Amino acid sequence: MTDESPAQPNTLAAYTVVMLQHDGRYLLLRRAESKRFAPGRWTGIGGKVERDELGDLQAAALRELAEESGIAAHDVSHFVLRRALLLARPGGSLTLLLYYTGTLVALVLPPCPEGTLAWVTPEELPGLDVIESTRPVLPLLVEDLARDPLGLERVRLGLADYRDDGTFAREVWL
Repeated sequence: MTDESPAQPNTLAAYTVVMLQHDGRYLLLRRAESKRFAPGRWTGIGGKVERDELGDLQAAALRELAEESGIAAHDVSHFVLRRALLLARPGGSLTLLLYYTGTLVALVLPPCPEGTLAWVTPEELPGLDVIESTRPVLPLLVEDLARDPLGLERVRLGLADYRDDGTFAREVWL
């Protein structure tokens, strides 16, 4: 490795991102301004998959959902993994984002220690300052839910490409 080339990833981190729907609206999180990563930006509800949770990723997603919103597994139907996105930012960890969707039985807006939760329509998505790796995924999740509400289709796999300076370039889905 030369001083001019970015460091290659040497660790793996996995995170869950949950987008719940109810009657054509989608529950998203606007991260608190005090957050170190992506302050004030929009994303789904979720967080880090702990090492001991790698054998049950859905349980990790449901744990994060409960921790950040108080929404329990029994409040959500058709909770499924829809998409898995692999990111390799220069100088960072190899990161796997696991995108889950589900249908919320009742329209609720619980408090969230990570920021503010809000119900948004698909038409509002383009106007939100969504984290760059998740911005292209949210409309795809809306399409996935419309096409396959029960989550019977296979998990879609994607790769996120970054420029040498670490800025997001594009996503490719298989």
